[in-house]
Amino acid sequence: MRIHLITVVGGHVDVLPQMLEHYKSLGIESFFVNLHLKNEADPIREHVEAITREFGCGIASVAVGNWQMVLQEAYLKPRELYPSDWFVLADQDELQVYPAPLADIFADCNGVGWDHVRGMFVDRLARDGGFPPVQPGSLWEQFPLGSFFSAKVLSADPRKVVAVRGPVPLKKGQHHALEGRAAPSRQYYIPVHHFKWTEGIAQRLEARAAQLREQGFDQWAESAQFLEYLRLAGGRVNLADPNFHIGECAPDYPHWEAVKKLALRAPVVL
Repeated sequence: MRIHLITVVGGHVDVLPQMLEHYKSLGIESFFVNLHLKNEADPIREHVEAITREFGCGIASVAVGNWQMVLQEAYLKPRELYPSDWFVLADQDELQVYPAPLADIFADCNGVGWDHVRGMFVDRLARDGGFPPVQPGSLWEQFPLGSFFSAKVLSADPRKVVAVRGPVPLKKGQHHALEGRAAPSRQYYIPVHHFKWTEGIAQRLEARAAQLREQGFDQWAESAQFLEYLRLAGGRVNLADPNFHIGECAPDYPHWEAVKKLALRAPVVL
């Protein structure tokens, strides 16, 4: 059994160097970094080429076109090639934290017939509720607060399939599996520390909302809700809002069990 990582990157990759190092530290040696370009002249290509060259994994594929279609194909194709292997699925701003070595967890899953592992976002925030630029070094120290922010403000589904064996079919966005047996949440339910809330997030989500609306995807409303929240909140997150379950991660998120229960009670829309 081999363990791979699949990610799709494009547009903004401020966390990618730290993300790759994080998963390398978990013991992953096989990386499928798939690059999405807005057009053939997209300058992000050179940036990602430099990051992956320094890291030593290279770029697995390059695609231009509809982001949603590229995303689904990139997350599926390697899994079809290696149907018996396990794949960790993570965007460039998602750092998953596991309770045991990956090889042990996936061997356990194989032994009882579980073919995917689920988890949930912990949105990481700066100490002042602002959106600072990402600096080299520890993301955990730069964004020390954990929260349930995106679920409350964007009405976004915070749940993710974090790892899967082979080509188990997944819902768009990898939020849920359409088939298969999940590892029980009491056994494995993985915090996905989400370093999305960085410098330029308002501009990125404004562009995303416009693009998704033009393409006819309902998810544009999530980005629009964040922009409206930001306008009303004066440009930063209100850290005193109890709905966000904000707490210092030292290193664990102190409200994990409470927000996990909230997420598990929510209906799944497939």
